[in-house]
Amino acid sequence: MDKNEFTRAVLEQERTLYRVAKSMLGDEADCADAAQNAILRAWERLNTLKRPEYFKTWLTRMLINECRAILRARARLVPLEPELAESVPAPEENGELYAALMGLPEKYRTPVTLHYIAGFRISEIAEMLLVPEGTVKTHLRRAREILREELEGACCAR
Repeated sequence: MDKNEFTRAVLEQERTLYRVAKSMLGDEADCADAAQNAILRAWERLNTLKRPEYFKTWLTRMLINECRAILRARARLVPLEPELAESVPAPEENGELYAALMGLPEKYRTPVTLHYIAGFRISEIAEMLLVPEGTVKTHLRRAREILREELEGACCAR
C-alpha cells in the first residue's frame, strides 16, 4: 500500500473512526487526538499489515487502543472544579438514544458502536477487542436490554 492508497483508505474510514472514538471518549478534542494518533501509528506500522483487505479492522483496532490510552490517562487526572467533570451534552437529534448509549459501560458501548453504527461483523469486533465472538454477542445482547429498559423508562416518565 503506497501513500495515496493509504490516504484514500483512511479517508474512507473517517466517519467510522469518529463514531468509534466519540462512543468511547465523548470529548471532541480527545476524539480528534485518538484518531490522529491511530492514523499516525498505522502509517508508521504499515509494513505490519499483512492483508490490505483488513485495513479497516486493523486501523479501528489501533483507534480503540488509542481511546483506551486516553481513558487511562483521564482516570489519573482529578478535575479542579466540578464543572470540568460534567459529560458532553447529547446531540439534538436522537438525544435520548445518545444519552442512553453514552450511559452504557464501555464494555457494552464499544461493541454496540462498532456493530450497529460502524457496521463491523461480530468476528471483526471480536478480533479488534481481543475477546471471543460469544463475548461480543453477549455484550451486544446485554447492551440492547439495558438500552431498552432505559428508553422505555424515559418514554414512560414523560
